[in-house]
Amino acid sequence: MRIIKVSFLILLLAIIWQGCTSDPKTRIRDLEKKIGSESFILDDKGMALSGELIRSYLDFAESHKDDPSSPEFLYKAADLSLNTGQSKQSLDLYNRIIYQYPNFEKVPECLFLVGYIYENYFQELGKAKSVYEAFLAKYPEHDFADDARVSIENLGKSPEELIRYFEEKNKALSDTLTSMK
Repeated sequence: MRIIKVSFLILLLAIIWQGCTSDPKTRIRDLEKKIGSESFILDDKGMALSGELIRSYLDFAESHKDDPSSPEFLYKAADLSLNTGQSKQSLDLYNRIIYQYPNFEKVPECLFLVGYIYENYFQELGKAKSVYEAFLAKYPEHDFADDARVSIENLGKSPEELIRYFEEKNKALSDTLTSMK
């Protein structure tokens, strides 16, 4: 009987040790698959799973700062944070990417999203405008440059004002096209 207990204890320790030493990227991929599945629902269980994935991304990036996957994992953590209502964490992560990984290919998107968060989540329009202007100064030809210009132009406008503005703009365009015929 004692041999069975010792064998069971050794087996249990081996399973625990295997779980602790598993590849963190494998763990991340497994969590990403669960969240990416069609059956995923963002209920309490889904929020817990999202939180676990965010922690996994952050743990990896913290313990593997020089790994090329780290800025991408931080970006994914920021995106998931924003999509689960954690705008402050998302803002902090986008800023961390900008300053810690300035050569990461998605730094322009991070900078734009910092402005977007200030505008849409914190209603800090002055900060949003400053960030959008910094974005345009640094990346005037980026795909998001037009979005930054439109955002600056429409900062502080109510939904009703925006609707009127775009209706007027569409009418002017329609009138121009009609007169060209």
